[in-house]
Amino acid sequence: MDDTSDSDLAAHLRQLEECLHAPQVRGSAFLTGELLDEDFTEFGSSGQAYGRADTIAALAAEAGQAWPPVQSENYRLKRLSETVALLTYETAAENRRVLRSSIWRRTNGVWRMAFHQGTPVKV
Repeated sequence: MDDTSDSDLAAHLRQLEECLHAPQVRGSAFLTGELLDEDFTEFGSSGQAYGRADTIAALAAEAGQAWPPVQSENYRLKRLSETVALLTYETAAENRRVLRSSIWRRTNGVWRMAFHQGTPVKV
């Protein structure tokens, strides 16, 4: 049984989520793979759907490009079960805002992202 408080879990998942925003993690297939569940799926803000391998490859390919840092805020956690949690938040970069949701699953004591979706917001 997990006795982690909601606030502790929210802080932990936020930290993991923000790792995925960091260029040094995004550029490493190994580090990204450690954070994504084996059956990970993403519905991107572009409208495309991606699997785990596609996501890892796309993030690694971006590694050499100069991107503005991701600014994230308004994190909210909702536990869906003892081993599944929904984390929602917003990102902003230049003139683009995106509502984001991630489903995190704990397996063998480790939290990994199982699903992510980004939905652009009109600015």
